[in-house]
Amino acid sequence: MNGRTPPVVVGTWAGAGFTALTLLYLALLTVMTAQGLPFPPQEPYTTAFHVIMLLSALVMVPLWCAVHLAVPAGRQVFTLAATAFAVMLAVVVCANRFVALTMVRQSPGLGRTAGLEWFQPYGWPSLMFAFELLGWGLFFALACLFLAAAFRGRGLERGIAAAFGVVGVLSLGGAIALFVDSTALMGAVAPVAWGLGPAVGAVLVVVWLRSGAVRSRA
Repeated sequence: MNGRTPPVVVGTWAGAGFTALTLLYLALLTVMTAQGLPFPPQEPYTTAFHVIMLLSALVMVPLWCAVHLAVPAGRQVFTLAATAFAVMLAVVVCANRFVALTMVRQSPGLGRTAGLEWFQPYGWPSLMFAFELLGWGLFFALACLFLAAAFRGRGLERGIAAAFGVVGVLSLGGAIALFVDSTALMGAVAPVAWGLGPAVGAVLVVVWLRSGAVRSRA
């Protein structure tokens, strides 16, 4: 597969975008922490985080699609399942962030705040926060684990499988943390599960796509 085919081009841009958005999120979180600001974040960080997470969820879908089209045909059952779970993640995460950017942000100014706590994107208990963890905890975990299963080679493929395997397990730990109401467990897995881990995995996938990976139908 040459470097100008649609899977390579789309995968490269999507992977680069996903990595950049993830690193931007981590950078803003680091600045916020250094300033001693509390979490959940306040403005302008709140809006920035919503936009970044919405875009991150959306750009995941073409990245997973590119991998699906690039792997050998015999492994596409794994990447197809992975892409389906990536789409499910995008739906619930984007719904949460869109509600936060519209209804939650505008309701106080309209004087209509009854029941608004159930739609807060952060904090617990909250319906939308549960959706967020359903996306990043369960759906993202399955998307990463199935993607990892599609890479069985040595070298770079082994690195991709390891990166997404670790991210998948840790993301599942984040979902379990919500079940047992453990903020400590969620805080322990979050930096790798939803930060550095996915960024490293996306970079490795881009390198793999551009390295001349050939899809085989044999």
